[in-house]
Amino acid sequence: MLRLAAACALGRLAGRVSRLLGRGGSALPGLVAEKVDPRLIERLVAPVRRGVVVVTGTNGKTTTTKMLVAMLEAEGLEVVTNPTGSNLARGIAARLIEVASWRGRVDADLAVFEVDEAAVRPLAPRLRPQVLVVTNMARDQLDRFGELATTASHAAAAVRRAAVAVLNADDPLVAGMAAAAGATRFFGSAEPVRQAMPPDSSLYGAASAAAPAIPLDLCLERSDADGEGQVITLVRASGERATARLQVPGPYNGYNAAAAALAAAEFGVPLARAAAALEATRPAFGRGQVIEYRGRRVRLLLVKNPAGLNQVIRLLAALPPGAEILVAINDLDADGRDVSWLWDARVEDLAGGGHRFGTGGIRAYDIALRLKYAGLEAWAETDFGAALERFVGGIPEGETGYLVPTYTAMLRFLELLRPGTSKREAWA
Repeated sequence: MLRLAAACALGRLAGRVSRLLGRGGSALPGLVAEKVDPRLIERLVAPVRRGVVVVTGTNGKTTTTKMLVAMLEAEGLEVVTNPTGSNLARGIAARLIEVASWRGRVDADLAVFEVDEAAVRPLAPRLRPQVLVVTNMARDQLDRFGELATTASHAAAAVRRAAVAVLNADDPLVAGMAAAAGATRFFGSAEPVRQAMPPDSSLYGAASAAAPAIPLDLCLERSDADGEGQVITLVRASGERATARLQVPGPYNGYNAAAAALAAAEFGVPLARAAAALEATRPAFGRGQVIEYRGRRVRLLLVKNPAGLNQVIRLLAALPPGAEILVAINDLDADGRDVSWLWDARVEDLAGGGHRFGTGGIRAYDIALRLKYAGLEAWAETDFGAALERFVGGIPEGETGYLVPTYTAMLRFLELLRPGTSKREAWA
């Protein structure tokens, strides 16, 4: 007990010092505290009354987690989560330290954490999840993860540690993890929604296989664009159904909503109340969020791999002609050093749409070249401030421009669009 209390105290102190130095401090407290007590995470989650939920997968972790937390909190449950997306062990430890008492006790009904898909293998036995959600599997950060089969093996190993696995039946790699699970719950979609979410293998020339004939516990029956959001219909195997208008666009967010609703059902949340919570859930930072800036609206659409970029391309291609679009690509560690994935996305689908393009970030010229090969002209600017000024200058007053950044590029633009805003405030 003394060791745990000392670890929490030193972690908090490290966080305060880091913030005073202007360095954020969302992960450093956990890094310091785990040096003092390597079993800190296990000790802090042990008192959580109804257990732990882990959300992992390539795309959709942050949004699914936020949706699920909203559903659970609407039921009056006390939930601890990692809202800033700091999803490695040190980030989860830091968040637990933040909410723990001085004795190192976390007073919560549930802990809901998004967990990095490579970190989930070692973290699952430490968190011992009651429910583990796997959203999807796609090639991402090949320099870090390696081949997709390796990433899937990490998630499958974590599934073995969960009491209940909530799995995407429309993703063959995820559906195949059911063999490792004790109890499984499947979410998926009906045609034609499924056609808008092809598996990762289709990006590389493989024919789209028919979805496995898996009975669904929850089906995304409909996902229709509605302004800057979408209307979805969810149907339980029992026949219970609910419709919700999401504040985020795209069928991929419909899948996220289905995953969250199915996980929430494990804790007694009825589908109708889950749908009501979905309607009230604002976008997580960068995931379709709109920022008012100098009389314009800037919509942020985070990308990090070809599967995600393809979904954003679908959204952009459906816009009326003349939209101002800035694609900003960084190649720092958090983004993935390998940017060859830009050539796997269906950028050609944007040709002929009449939009205006600019590129920014460290790899501005790489994405400008990719656009050129797709038949699209774009200006390029590696300075973030200059790129933002040029981008915003092309947006008519009162209209919306579309900013498509990778993760660290998104954080740089946050500093410019909302000066003085912390990551925690941005994600709230």
